[in-house]
Amino acid sequence: MEDLKWCINYLKKINNINDLVNVYDFNNFRALLNITMPINLSTEFYKRQDNVLQNELAKRKIIDVSTFDKGISLYKGDITSLKADAIVNACNSQMLGCFVPNHKCIDNAIHTFGGLEVRKDMMDIMAKQGHEEENGKCKVTKGYNLKSKYIFHTVGPIYEGLKQDEIDLTNCYLSCLKKADEMELNSIVFCSLSTGIYGYPINKACRIAIRAAIKYLNEENKNIKRIIFDVFSEDDYYEYSRAIKEIN
Repeated sequence: MEDLKWCINYLKKINNINDLVNVYDFNNFRALLNITMPINLSTEFYKRQDNVLQNELAKRKIIDVSTFDKGISLYKGDITSLKADAIVNACNSQMLGCFVPNHKCIDNAIHTFGGLEVRKDMMDIMAKQGHEEENGKCKVTKGYNLKSKYIFHTVGPIYEGLKQDEIDLTNCYLSCLKKADEMELNSIVFCSLSTGIYGYPINKACRIAIRAAIKYLNEENKNIKRIIFDVFSEDDYYEYSRAIKEIN
């Protein structure tokens, strides 16, 4: 509780917020993380932030993906509770995470529970790049407070019904798989890219994902043993299950 209160007060000061209700709970802490640009934050902040996040994550049941079958698997649950070599984050072209306080998107969750170190690393990466991220590429940061070793950041297409949408979405999966293979990683977890506010129909998107994964495993793979597709809803789980049976 001491670290939580200290971090909330620190982030309020950094963000020039004086009128926030003085409730020292995790939701307020998360909201402040979400809006903070990590410029010149103190070493003490990162230490205390990490204590808060580790305490919060300790309340969860962590699922080790090494217990999953080799090849392609499907899991319904919170991607930030999975222990894997890499998890894949669905980003926008700025690549700095979600700035909407307590938003329920994957981008927000991964940046929240990884900690502001993730945004700081992405700020450095994007500053060196000098332009917004194109669809279908892959950037890598450490997982920091997450149980995953790494976070792969990729931008999926906003669905317009064009052939290029399919090409871009396929490239999201392939670029992440190639990067994982190059890094000699054994496991990678994908969320359902572009199917949220980007509007890609789940029945089409999941089949693109499964085809890309199977193609990579069959034609190029050297190191990856497990590819896990993580979904939230029963409907999405059903669509992915159907796609795996049809294509595999």
